Amino acid sequence: MCTHIMNILKSGSIILVVFVCSMMLSCITLKQSPQEQLPRSLWGEWTFVKSGTLTINGTHKLQDYKNVCGTEGDRINFSSDHKMSLRWFDRVCAMHQYLIGQYHLEGKILYVDLAKSRPYQDRLFPPITKFRIMQITATTLELEEIPHGSRRSRDRAKPGHEPLVFVFMKQD
Repeated sequence: MCTHIMNILKSGSIILVVFVCSMMLSCITLKQSPQEQLPRSLWGEWTFVKSGTLTINGTHKLQDYKNVCGTEGDRINFSSDHKMSLRWFDRVCAMHQYLIGQYHLEGKILYVDLAKSRPYQDRLFPPITKFRIMQITATTLELEEIPHGSRRSRDRAKPGHEPLVFVFMKQD
């Protein structure tokens, strides 16, 4: 009889230990490194807030972004399947959208493999293939172009050829 009671207590103890361990593990939140968190924090729609250039001396020259539509803001979207698209609104606030391309991250560098698309694409969002993520929070994203020999950025001494900077706010 005593052995039977001991066996019941042992199996009960094992069940109790397993239960306590599973409860403790469910309470622990695993910390991700900033590298693992970055792609997920980039996902979603971001509304243009400011745009400008990075001057030769390294300062940002930013202006408020001018939306053509008075009631809707132009937006850039980063999807979880690594597609980057642009949504903008014209003068009558009709929405237009196109795929900019596929993106991937290496640290805080954003690479864009531009999609083959219609000619109007470059008027709204320039054909930039490499950005530095200067800031990313739950509400703000700042991207700075990293020039690399494109026609647009060959001669940084000339006005209009400085690297571009974009500031976005997270769309709810």
